[in-house]
Amino acid sequence: MMHTLKPLAVLVAWCAMTVAAQAQIGDSRLPMDVGADRMRAIDSERRVVLSGNVDIRQGEGRLLADEVDIFVGEGATASTGAWGDVQRIVATGNVLYITPARRARGDRGVYELETETITLTGEVFLTQGENVIATNYFSTNLETGDSNYGQADDGARVQFRFVPSNGNPAQDADG
Repeated sequence: MMHTLKPLAVLVAWCAMTVAAQAQIGDSRLPMDVGADRMRAIDSERRVVLSGNVDIRQGEGRLLADEVDIFVGEGATASTGAWGDVQRIVATGNVLYITPARRARGDRGVYELETETITLTGEVFLTQGENVIATNYFSTNLETGDSNYGQADDGARVQFRFVPSNGNPAQDADG
């Protein structure tokens, strides 16, 4: 039994080092806690593949997906434990990103650290309180707050519902 627990402890510690860098699932100053049914490290690609009920938490942010690929920077190898900073996170299958104020769901999500952008594609729903946006494409720059919704070339439309802050549309129209 002791021989089984020691490799497991090393694997858990290694996984924590792998993704601890600067990705913004939540507050990037906080540790990132990762859970998945399976994990595979591919040193030659500087990539960690998490699959099956992936659950990543950092501060108040949470990312759930069927599979998540985490790509790390130059000089990264699992054998030496010298993993670089997270460069990109690609989540696929039932992607759900949750914060206390917002929820975003899509079929595929990509976070690019260099450009500070998050892109969701597929059947995308964004909610904040009672406000809902449904689209097939959403991209936002975390630094500027600029966002794009929908892709005009595929014929899909962006649909949204905004609920006034007091919940009474007639009263809001009057001021």
